[in-house]
Amino acid sequence: MNREKAIIYLLLPFCIFSLMLPTFGLQVGEVEYQPSVIHPGDDVDLWVKVTNDNYNHELKNIVVEIKPHYPFELKQVNPVKGRVYISHLNIGESEVVHFKLHVNENAPSNNYEIDIKVNYDEVETENGKEITNHYQLTKIYYLPIYGKANFEINVDNTSITPGRSKFIHITIKNDGTGTAKYLSIYLKGNEKINVLGGSSVYLGCLNAGEQKTIPIELYAIPEIEDGIYSINAELYWTGEDGNRYNTTIPINIRVLKKIYPDQPFIYLDDVENRGDYVELTVGIANRGNSKIKHCVMILNIDNENYTKYIGDLDEDDYDTAVFKINKFGNLTLNVEVSYFDDYHKKYNLSKTFRIEVEKKEEENFNSIYAIIGIVIVCGVIFYLIKRRKRKFDEFEDIE
Repeated sequence: MNREKAIIYLLLPFCIFSLMLPTFGLQVGEVEYQPSVIHPGDDVDLWVKVTNDNYNHELKNIVVEIKPHYPFELKQVNPVKGRVYISHLNIGESEVVHFKLHVNENAPSNNYEIDIKVNYDEVETENGKEITNHYQLTKIYYLPIYGKANFEINVDNTSITPGRSKFIHITIKNDGTGTAKYLSIYLKGNEKINVLGGSSVYLGCLNAGEQKTIPIELYAIPEIEDGIYSINAELYWTGEDGNRYNTTIPINIRVLKKIYPDQPFIYLDDVENRGDYVELTVGIANRGNSKIKHCVMILNIDNENYTKYIGDLDEDDYDTAVFKINKFGNLTLNVEVSYFDDYHKKYNLSKTFRIEVEKKEEENFNSIYAIIGIVIVCGVIFYLIKRRKRKFDEFEDIE
């Protein structure tokens, strides 16, 4: 008996408190919405059912208002934006009210609040007199917004060279509003650029605003020309709403035919002693797969410069320059070549040759030949004169 009294004493305050609470004759049901999975940027239709569940009284002048919070904004579907007026609800009668909301495009994933406020009058009759009581209630709902992952891919500011493989780094950033789960990336090359090694990378989870950088190895075929080429990155992931998504993003790769230090080759092609001068032939060959442009060759001997313009040299091309110098003996030839690549970057290359050129004694030989010639001529003249004189003497003796 004492136990039963104790239980009654415990329950009594709750019963009194519940009797003190106002009882509403209007019930506001759960909100229904479409689409069933809401993403940022969606337009959302909302329906709420209001019911007069008062068994004794009619309800009049019912005004249902919606008060959205961020990231929702109201759209016009009713005569008064965000408000629906119901003239009356009989006992047990229901009415479904409709609202339309727009979700901010940048809303991150979360549960967001909307408030439904209802004002109405309850009409009762007492002693033949109609009495109106005014009531107001607010019901709070939370709608889940599932942010969407969105990606951008950036490549480091490097280029690849034809005929050689190279590692570059790409950065995958989730600049969307939702988390990407189980994220994988598949890289696909083309007929001119190949992806070496593993072409797929598992990135796992990438939250909104996060990024990850991965290395990839690329190879460009030797025949490729300078320019920008695209390879594709296919991304697959699971969204916060549980659905699978995929997208394809092109990655632009810059191909540049690089000029290597050992690409131009300078060589001494010929040395000709012309007696009073020396003729030097110096050659330059392009041993690379990229063009070298606006070549200028400078030959320096004993601080004297001799300059020749070579011009452009295509792949596997060569040219020579001929210099005439008035120097003999042990000579040091310093050859300097300057040139440009396709992007007008200047390069310089030099090479030194040592040669020995003896001066020919052509002038001495000519003098000797002249003297010998004069002696011979004089001898011939003397012989002819002497012979003639002998004939003359013989003629006088005969007389």
